[in-house]
Amino acid sequence: MTALVVVGLVTWGIFVAVDLVTMPQGLFSRPLVAATVAGAITGNLTSGLVAGMVLELYALDVLPIGASRYPDYGPAAVAAGAASALVPQELVIGVAGLVGLPLAVIGGYTLHVHRRRNAISVQRRLARVSAGDARAIWELQRNGLVRDAGRGLVLSVAGVCVALVMARMPWSEFPRASLLNWAAAAGGLSAVLGGALRSGGHGARRRWLGVGLAAGVLVVLLQ
Repeated sequence: MTALVVVGLVTWGIFVAVDLVTMPQGLFSRPLVAATVAGAITGNLTSGLVAGMVLELYALDVLPIGASRYPDYGPAAVAAGAASALVPQELVIGVAGLVGLPLAVIGGYTLHVHRRRNAISVQRRLARVSAGDARAIWELQRNGLVRDAGRGLVLSVAGVCVALVMARMPWSEFPRASLLNWAAAAGGLSAVLGGALRSGGHGARRRWLGVGLAAGVLVVLLQ
């Protein structure tokens, strides 16, 4: 991995981290997008796309409502996409889960810390904000963006380091490493199915969910 690729991955990781919390919230932090672009930067778009599909299954189970805590899949997907682009093709799915899921949990913790720090910053300027001090509002926006970018920087650098470790792993000495693929895929399918059942509710909505699942399976079988 060249220095230019490392810089590209870290920059992209910072962008997707900021996209989730601060701006522009344009869904660039979705795993499918973040990992695919990371794979393209690393030189293997297809592996990045597959890694993004795996993590997207887990992310579909997340409902970011109110003060709920949830993993941050953005920088984690960047690391997973880069790592998947650097390992043997038959291990892409497993490595995506192995790299992306723990980093997403760590990223979720940093989200909590970031928001607590923002709350403290607001409390310190509450009197000025209440008085309509535009400068205080500007400081809150600026400081929040800088903290969020710093959070993305730390996560992205850590993710690139993990990807480099994955690239140097002697995978040929682990004949059962392909089992990671089954574990990552099974976990993802369980997560997305569980989320669909919860979102489907009861009664007619649950029945229509069953119809949709059956239709999807039928389409796949007919391919």
